[in-house]
Amino acid sequence: MKWFLIILLTALAMGVGLQSGFAQDEEFADEEEFAPPPPPPPGAYEEEPAPEPIATDDAPPAPSRFGGGSSGGSPNPSLSSVKKRRQSIPFNEAEPEDITNENYPDLIESFDYPNADIADVVKAISELTGRNFIIDPNIRGKITIIAPTQITKAEAYKAFLSALAMNGYTVVPYGKFLKIKSVNDAKRDNINTYSGSYSPDTDQMITRIIHLKHISAEEVNRSLRILVSTKGEMAPYAATNSLILTDFGSNITRIMNIISQLDVQGFEEKLSVIPIKSAKAKDIAALIEQIINKDATSGSTRSRRGSGGTFSSGIPRFGGSSNSNQTGSAFSMVIPDDRTNAIIVVGNTAGIDKIKTLVRQLDYPLNPEDAGGVYVYYMKHAEAKAVAEILNGIAKEQKDAQKQGGANDNVPVPVPRQPIADTSTGAGAFFGGDVKISADETINSLIITASKQDYDAVKALLEKIDIARNQVNVEVIVMEISNSNSKNWGASTYKIKDTGDVNANGIIRTGFNGGVIDQMLTKNYAADGFVLGFGTGSKVKVNLGGTEFEIPSLISFINLIQQVSDVNIMSTPNITVLDNAEAEIEVGETIPVSSAQTQTNVGNTSTPTREPATLKLKIKPRISPGSNAVRLSIQQTIKELSNREVKAKALADVAVVTSERNIKTEIVVNNKDTAIIGGLMRDEEQVSDRKVPLLGDIPVIGWLFKNKSRATVKRNLTMFITPKIIRTIEDVKELREEKLDERIDFIKRNMGGRDPFGKKADSIAKSNATSELPSGTTDDLIEEIDPTEPNTDLDNP
Repeated sequence: MKWFLIILLTALAMGVGLQSGFAQDEEFADEEEFAPPPPPPPGAYEEEPAPEPIATDDAPPAPSRFGGGSSGGSPNPSLSSVKKRRQSIPFNEAEPEDITNENYPDLIESFDYPNADIADVVKAISELTGRNFIIDPNIRGKITIIAPTQITKAEAYKAFLSALAMNGYTVVPYGKFLKIKSVNDAKRDNINTYSGSYSPDTDQMITRIIHLKHISAEEVNRSLRILVSTKGEMAPYAATNSLILTDFGSNITRIMNIISQLDVQGFEEKLSVIPIKSAKAKDIAALIEQIINKDATSGSTRSRRGSGGTFSSGIPRFGGSSNSNQTGSAFSMVIPDDRTNAIIVVGNTAGIDKIKTLVRQLDYPLNPEDAGGVYVYYMKHAEAKAVAEILNGIAKEQKDAQKQGGANDNVPVPVPRQPIADTSTGAGAFFGGDVKISADETINSLIITASKQDYDAVKALLEKIDIARNQVNVEVIVMEISNSNSKNWGASTYKIKDTGDVNANGIIRTGFNGGVIDQMLTKNYAADGFVLGFGTGSKVKVNLGGTEFEIPSLISFINLIQQVSDVNIMSTPNITVLDNAEAEIEVGETIPVSSAQTQTNVGNTSTPTREPATLKLKIKPRISPGSNAVRLSIQQTIKELSNREVKAKALADVAVVTSERNIKTEIVVNNKDTAIIGGLMRDEEQVSDRKVPLLGDIPVIGWLFKNKSRATVKRNLTMFITPKIIRTIEDVKELREEKLDERIDFIKRNMGGRDPFGKKADSIAKSNATSELPSGTTDDLIEEIDPTEPNTDLDNP
């Protein structure tokens, strides 16, 4: 009985002690189930009078238990540290936003943990706050917290979170526990999310959803991403114009302070329709696009959202243009509407006002003459088709270059008030828009579709292209010279030689050896000025065989050669051709030649073919600018029958021998000088019969009174070429007089002086002698006539 009473009294005493302990501190009643932690810092459990809670009319509404935050209201981070006391919530059940000095003002003497293990600090804070923790086994490290002065429990808990953050850790709610994990793992875990006007200003990792009203979430994300911590993340959500920000609560508060200064009224994006009155909407939109691209290349952030037929501006929707006087002007899309001839602008108020200002400056009525359209230009000299190809090539090259540079060339650019090209420079002018040029070959004109400024540029270029071209009269003499009086003729090379006389520059031969031609082209004659320089205008004296001849022209020189030499003049073509144009002369005939025989019942039948026997000459002159030199491209082909007999007996009766000689060269000759091209040799077989009259015709016996000889004669093909440049009317008059004189000389020598067309020739000569032709170029004589005016001369024949 004695032992029973002792045990009963002991039990009662223990029960009274436990009840007294619970009465002393209610906050730690739920912690008896945990193992006893290390001793807390001194004074951790001492009670001091709590300060009166601060009453304020600006206190935010009670936080939502869904996601840990309150909803609604505009962002105002200044309220993040003011919470009304909630006596009914113990510390271990408080949400992060509830842990404030006002709600938990209990003080502790100190909170010093120099170089302590993380696990030890977690145990201490668990004792202090009554919170339960689960520590990741991978968490290792030391924490140093030095707080020798009195602080509240709320401040101690915030210091604990900051120490974890500095080591890359944070707490994640999990029921009645807090998991301590690395920040990278915690971002993908069940961290607290806030979407209203308040979030805790602690170093606990949280997620904050920020709803923006007046500025673009995409632009804010690009501009403020640099402010997010290395462990945090920020992502825009364009559908609701919101930001999703995961970071430490203290850094989120900092970012919210900045956003609150930026998200102000007046810069929200809206839509505006701007009507275009005088210009085309697509032209104005294209010009605005070019201005936007220029701004973007000067440093602006681009924001393109257009696709298809629309385009975005390139001006940032957050911030302002780099060259704008209106701070914060921004627009994201400018769309032309052809049906209503208006442009649709999406942007903020400042950006739309800026575009309206541009439209007022560009949308003005144009002078009908400056409005552009279709123009007709009548060519005077050049071929319209060739010129159109050149100009269209220039326009295409410019458009391709603009495309490579990023310009929008698919839409014509509207004409500004000032000319976009200096038309005085002609070829140096550039086209401001689309230029299309077509050729009408029937009236040799150009049809030009362009703006007025572009047409002026094209017209200035045409005035330099469409000019009268100089002409060249080319006189050619093709002859064959035999070796009867021209011994060892084998020259093929000639060159220009300066004889010292300014009036006697011409062509001197090299390679001649003997004969009449050699006598006329010796150094003595060359020194006297006779180097075939018939452009001097005076007669040249030549001594041949003791007889002195005066030669006034090349024709006289050729006649002299015919008199003293065995010369065959094959052709004397004379043609006038434009500078840098090709002329062709072909004379001759086609000869039927048997090519095959067919055996029939009545005998052999031959099938003839025709072989050309012609002389063809192609010549193309090019006048050297600023000089009297003419570059001649010459190609001559001579096909003819040969006197040579066919050796094959089977072909002797039906076959013929043809010869072909070609010359192709380029030479440079001064005006009115003569160039000689020769050296094409051929052997001609000559058969001659000699007999005594009557006796030589007697059969058989006649062979005693006749003989037949064969001789091979070498013939040299030589060509004399004389170009004469025709630049002015005086040159035309001089050439006409020269040809009339040659005609008269021909009639005297070959027709006994009787001219069946003498009266007509005399009237031409008289008209040429008495007419007063104006000086200048042939282009000066072309009368300016408007092709659109009716031809009244047809009504008055």
